[in-house]
Amino acid sequence: MTKYLLLSFILFCSIRCLAQNFGDSTITIQRQHLYTVPKPENLSIKGQIDAGRYYKRYKGAAAGTLVTSLFSPVIGLVPAILCASTSPKIENLGYPNEELFRQPEYFKAYTKKAKKIKQRKVWSNWGIGLGVNLVLIALISTR
Repeated sequence: MTKYLLLSFILFCSIRCLAQNFGDSTITIQRQHLYTVPKPENLSIKGQIDAGRYYKRYKGAAAGTLVTSLFSPVIGLVPAILCASTSPKIENLGYPNEELFRQPEYFKAYTKKAKKIKQRKVWSNWGIGLGVNLVLIALISTR
């Protein structure tokens, strides 16, 4: 009986050793990095992100369009078109870092995104003014 126990013990130990796959563990060890090198920043993407985060001075153009379009959506088209077609002034951009802003790629991406933000806000305020006028006309015409 002890022979069978010893034989089965040796057999089970050898099967267990063969079940390990050492090739997989060496691959994992080889893929581990001892250090990481920081990736260089993409100034274009950083400019777009910063514009979305820091550009807030579109409110004058958007509010002027809203007030004008509340009186008349047709007259409100004039400031909407004018404000949406012009780029924001440099003093209104609110960029966070002067050194980054001097980089051409960052400057182009930041100003382009700021202009899109300004256009979106201006046209959405014109749409709000148009919607308010349409609701008023519907309310007045049903009476």
